[in-house]
Parts: sequence; structure tokens; C-alpha cells
Amino acid sequence: MPRDEVDRVFPKLKGKDIELSPEDFNNNCLAFALGDKNNWWEPPAQYGFYWPPGFSEDTTIETVEEIIRLHGFTIETDPTVTPKTDSIAIYGEHGQWKHFARFADGIWSSKLGESHDVERIDHLDLEIADYGKCVKILSRPTKKKKK
Repeated sequence: MPRDEVDRVFPKLKGKDIELSPEDFNNNCLAFALGDKNNWWEPPAQYGFYWPPGFSEDTTIETVEEIIRLHGFTIETDPTVTPKTDSIAIYGEHGQWKHFARFADGIWSSKLGESHDVERIDHLDLEIADYGKCVKILSRPTKKKKK
């Protein structure tokens, strides 16, 4: 997806200084947000798709929140405030998830469909009809400094 198409699909990114990776079809936005570069996380678990065992094979925000919490993202964060630690934004509507973004090292990034990773974005700039609204951000707890 060339930059002009990214700007067309995501009008809030137009003119912003973002970084696009080369296209990579090995993972999707949920895998990307969880740091998995080799799998496509989507139910149901079948050839070409990974879904963690023991979880309902649905696309509810409730189910995916359980999975994200299992990965250490246990603190709910206000979507309008910049997180202080690694975080995952969940986008959706009507109780169903549609997209994810991650916050790490002070930068929001996301996987755009089957295409590019995009970095240095504002996570709210990804709110489009296909992705829905940012409905929840889950953050990792801050690490306590040793005395």
C-alpha cells in the first residue's frame, strides 16, 4: 500500500511524519501488538491462523482482553492520555474487536491490515469505519525502581 493510499484510507495520517515498514504478510494487527512477527492471530484456530488454546473462538472485546491481560497488560488506561508504559489499544464496535495498536518506547505503532507496519502515529488517527473507535487501552504495570 503506497503512502498516498495510506493517506486515503487513514485521512488523519495525511501529511504527518509517519514511518511505514516494507509490506509484511506474516502477521496481523493483534499479533503485531503482542510482538508476534510470525503468526496471524484470528479465530478460529485453523491452517494459517493462530488462536491461543483455551479461549473462546470469537471476536468479542471481552475474549481478546483476556488474552492481552495474559500477556501482562493488566492496567486499564484512559484512551485520551499518553501511556507511561507498554500498552495495547483495542479498537472495535458493538462489543467486537476490529483492530489493535501498540505503544512501546514512547511511540504508537500498528499493523495496517495485511500490509505495512506504521510507526510514530497518534493511536486515535486510526479510528476509521473499518477499525471502529479506540474502546480500551491496556498497559503493563510500571516497574518499581530498586532502592
